[in-house]
Amino acid sequence: MSEITTRAELLGFVEEHGIRTVRVGAVDIDGVWRGKRIPVQYFTDSVWEKGTQISNILFGWDMVDELLTGVEYTGWHTGYPDVTLKPDLSTLTLVPWEPHTASVICDIEELDGTPLALSPRRLLRKVLEDAADLGFSATAAYEFEFYLLRQSPGDLHRSGFRDLEPLTHGSRTYSLQRGTATEYVLGEIRERLQTAGVYIEACNSEHGPGQFEVNIHHDGALRAADHALLLKNAVKEIAAQHGHTATFIAKLDAAWAGSSGHVHQSLWCADGTPAFACANPCRLSETGAQYVAGLLTLAREMTAIYLPTVNSYKRTEGGSWAGASATWGRDNRTVAVRSIPAPGAAARVENRIPGADANPYLVIAANVASGLHGIRHRLTPPAEVTGNAYELPNAAELALPASLDAAVEAYAASPLTRELFGKEFVEHFATTRRWEISQFGKAVTDWELRRYLEVI
Repeated sequence: MSEITTRAELLGFVEEHGIRTVRVGAVDIDGVWRGKRIPVQYFTDSVWEKGTQISNILFGWDMVDELLTGVEYTGWHTGYPDVTLKPDLSTLTLVPWEPHTASVICDIEELDGTPLALSPRRLLRKVLEDAADLGFSATAAYEFEFYLLRQSPGDLHRSGFRDLEPLTHGSRTYSLQRGTATEYVLGEIRERLQTAGVYIEACNSEHGPGQFEVNIHHDGALRAADHALLLKNAVKEIAAQHGHTATFIAKLDAAWAGSSGHVHQSLWCADGTPAFACANPCRLSETGAQYVAGLLTLAREMTAIYLPTVNSYKRTEGGSWAGASATWGRDNRTVAVRSIPAPGAAARVENRIPGADANPYLVIAANVASGLHGIRHRLTPPAEVTGNAYELPNAAELALPASLDAAVEAYAASPLTRELFGKEFVEHFATTRRWEISQFGKAVTDWELRRYLEVI
């Protein structure tokens, strides 16, 4: 990531690295990075400062470009006019796996310069402004799990996404031997991302065949979301260059482990001290406890953000180390919110509900907004879970929504989501999730064919 603020500095960066093309893009509701490749001359002459126009259809279709119905913001009734992608030069970085190329993440504005309320990156900015008003800054770090498949994306399309072959077979979690066999991909991902300014602290083989985990170094919350976006794109693109496919789907196969997107997070006071730190190394500060209480109070309302697809709920069904209840505990991996106390900067919490399929900007925004709600209202967390959260006597009472249908209704009906995110965003996001549900409802699945075709 860069510290470029002037055109002269930009031209120096371009000359130093031999840049010919700049990838300019912004994230949509589903977390897909969309944009354009722009010749460097046009970027340095104009786009770096004025931005570039793109149709607001980015918020009028779904992740596979099918036009949404029932969306107020844009559609046939508006003619799908332009919005502006405005580069945030602090995100300008190299794309080491694409020669002579740089990328920059954009904010989205209406043509009159008004920030777009539906933009996930803008929503996160707003939440962080709320944190600053309370005297805090937020840091975050993502842990992603994903699968590598031996087939290329083209192979998968031609096979109808059947007969998936993972890059490795069996469960070999933390296996260093297995890591050696896959280092030609994972090692390149680590090294290329570090050149792009995204530092991976560690990576390892995970519980599923062909499944891996990467841990991104913590940073300010906005930059943490930017890093998560860059990482997901890098993993997919580098895997494709090796003839493989990387996927962050939450549940790839019923028999395989799900893929999570756990988020570590903490607040810092204006004087630079860690707000969650406590002299007692076994607990968080009062501020940290209130933050945890906020996360749990709003967990049901925010489940649709954390688990945004129909598939997401296949991961949380039955436990399997996925946060599926409004619970917390100290260093407990069966709860939704894992408390990690410390007397210093390491004090933090981990939200274990989100899947790898969720939009990082929305997930971090939902976490920080929920935690701030707990601090504002001085909420007290419920009793700590010290055992298996999946087997609590009141597990059903604490359970989070078990389907996207239920999660969307909890999200849309809550006055708190409107208070924290604004009516326009809440209603738009709910409409997109209901659309996702309706699309699945029309599908004829392999399960239905296997179960009904011959027998009935």
